[in-house]
Amino acid sequence: MYPRLKPSLIATTLAFSLNVAAEQIALADTVFVTATRQSQRANEAIADITVIEKEEIEQAGPLASLGELLSRQAGMEMGRGGGKGADESVFIRGTNSGHALILVDGMRIGSATTGATALQLIPLSQIERIEVVRGPASALYGSDAIGGVIQIFTKASGDSPRLSIQAGAGTASSYETSVAHANRIGNFAYSIKAGTSGTQGINAIESASYAGYNNDRDGYRNTNLNVNAAYKFGKLFEIGGGYFNTNSTSRYDAYQWNPNPPPFGANVNANFDYQMKQRVTGANIYASASLASFWKSTLKVAQGTDRAESPESVVGGSVSLFKTTQNQYIWQNDIKLPLGTALLALERLEQDVESTQTYSLTSRSINSAVAGWNAQLGSHALQANLRSDDNTQFGQHETWLLGYGYRLTPSWRLAGSYGTAFKAPTMNDLYYPFTPGVGGGSANLKPEESKNGEISLRFEQGVSTARLTYFQNTITNLISWTTNPNTYESTPANVGQAEIKGVEVSAGTTLGNWLLNANLTFQDPRNQDTGEQLRRRAKKHGLLSATYQAGPFKGGVEFKAVGARYDDPNWLTGINQVRMSGYALTNLFASYAISKDWQAFARIDNLFDRNYEVARTTSVIYGTPGISAFAGIRYTFQ
Repeated sequence: MYPRLKPSLIATTLAFSLNVAAEQIALADTVFVTATRQSQRANEAIADITVIEKEEIEQAGPLASLGELLSRQAGMEMGRGGGKGADESVFIRGTNSGHALILVDGMRIGSATTGATALQLIPLSQIERIEVVRGPASALYGSDAIGGVIQIFTKASGDSPRLSIQAGAGTASSYETSVAHANRIGNFAYSIKAGTSGTQGINAIESASYAGYNNDRDGYRNTNLNVNAAYKFGKLFEIGGGYFNTNSTSRYDAYQWNPNPPPFGANVNANFDYQMKQRVTGANIYASASLASFWKSTLKVAQGTDRAESPESVVGGSVSLFKTTQNQYIWQNDIKLPLGTALLALERLEQDVESTQTYSLTSRSINSAVAGWNAQLGSHALQANLRSDDNTQFGQHETWLLGYGYRLTPSWRLAGSYGTAFKAPTMNDLYYPFTPGVGGGSANLKPEESKNGEISLRFEQGVSTARLTYFQNTITNLISWTTNPNTYESTPANVGQAEIKGVEVSAGTTLGNWLLNANLTFQDPRNQDTGEQLRRRAKKHGLLSATYQAGPFKGGVEFKAVGARYDDPNWLTGINQVRMSGYALTNLFASYAISKDWQAFARIDNLFDRNYEVARTTSVIYGTPGISAFAGIRYTFQ
C-alpha cells in the first residue's frame, strides 16, 4: 500500500461550491423502458431518470464495482464494509439500501432473507446498459421501490456478427478477462459472454483491537456467464430467453464464538481463512405477440436465485447457508389508445428460502395487478399508474403514481410527480428463528410505506443539458430491530419514521474537444424519531468530470466529493456514535484506438491516495482502497 495523504479541505470545499453537476443526461433520442414499463424517449419522460450506456460503463474500468459506478450518478451513494467483494449498499436520494429495487433483465435476483441484492457480484463486463429511475415506483413494480428502481440490462442478442475480447491487469494483482460473441442468422439472434476477474484485495478491517482483526489481504475472484437468444416469426411474434450466472469467492475478516471451555465464552479463530461463496443466477423465457395493430401482449416466466455460504459464527457449527429462489410470472399488455398508451399486467412472485437456520415459514407469494396510462398531448405529458399486491403474509396493498410534464419552450420543460410506495418485511424480519439471548423475527410486522413527491426544471438544447430537481419523501412504519436492555434480545417492530428532502442539480455540455459533466446533491436524510442523520448518507455529495477526445485518443479526469456521514447508531437510544469525515477522490482514465479493431485503455483511481471511509462501527474500521491502477487491451470485430 502506498503512503496515505491527508484529504484536502480546499478540494472538498471547491467540490461543494459547484453549481453544476455530474451525470451525462440521456440525449433526446435515447429510448428507455423502466420509468413506464413501455418504450419511451428520454425527452418525453416525466420521471427523473439516468441512462448509463456501455461507453460510460467501460470508462469506469474493471476495478470499479457496480455500487461504485452507481454512486457517481446524481442522488446516489454507496456503502461497503471492506474491499471488492464485500457487501455493497446503494442509497437513492437518502432512502435505505433496501428501498432500491434491483432488476436484471426484468428479473428480481435479491435475497428474501436480507432484502438486499448482491450488487458486488454483478461484473460491469456483463452489463450493456443501466436505467435508473429516482422516485416512487411501487405502482409499477411493487415492493422495495421506495427510493427508485435500478434496472440492469445484460448483453442482448446481436444484430450482426461480432467478437469482443478484453484482458487487463492492475495493482493488488487484479485482473479481468472477458470474451463475447453475438450474431444474427436470419430470424434467429443470439449472444454469449463469459468472463473472470479477481484481485489480491486489501485488508478488510484495519482496527487491531477488533476481535476479528487479521492483518492480511482479503481477496476476491469471480466467474460469470450470460447467454441470450431470440427468434422472430415475422413481425408479429417473437420468442426468446436468457441465462445469467455469476459466482464469487470473497475473503473477509471475522471471528468465531466459543461457548464451551476452555476458554469459556471466548472470541477465537481470527486467523481463520474466512470465505463467502456466493452465486447469483437468473433465467427467463418469453413470448411476445402483436395481437392487433394497437395491442402487444408479452408473457414472461423467470427465476432468480441468490445463494450464500460461509463459515458458521459459532465454533463447531456447520456451514451457514442462505438461498433464495424467486419464481416470477408476468403477463403484460400494451394497448395504444386514441389518446396515449395503456398498460395492463398481471404478475405472480413466489419466494422460497432454504437455510441452515430453521425459519418458522420458508415461502410466500404475491399476486399483483397493474394498470397504467401515459400520453403526450401537445406540450403536455401525463402518466398515471395503479397497482394492487396481495401478499400471503400481510394481505392487500395498493400503490399509485400521478405525473405531469409541460414543455415551456422547445428547450425548457417542467415535470412533477407524486406517488406512494412500500417495502414488504424481509423473511429475516418476519421469521428469523428466535434464539435466547439473541432474539428473532416478528410475524406481525406491517410493510414500510412512503409518500414521495418531486418537481423538476429541465433544459436541453444542442449539446447542452441541465436539470434541477426538488424531492421530498416521507417514510412511515420503518422496521427497526430494537434491543431489550434487560435480556439483550433483539426483535423488529414498525417504530421508525424518516423524512428526506433534497435538491439535485446536474448539467453537461460539449466545448470543442471537451465533454463536461457534473452533478451535485443537497439532501437532509433524517430519522424523525431521533432527529439523527440517517446512517451512511451524506447531506451533500457530487461529481465533476472532464473528458478530452482528439482522434484516436480519449482521456479525462473525475473528481468525486462526499460530505460527512454517520454510522452505527447506539443500540438503545438511536443516537449516532461514529462520524465519518467527508472525502474527495480524483480519478484518471484514458483510451487509445490503436486500429479499427484494437483499443488500449487505462485508469487510475484515488490518484492522491486519500484515506476515507464508507462504513464504520465503534469497534471496526473498514479498509478502503488506496491509489490503484489498471490497464488493458480490447479487441472488437464487427
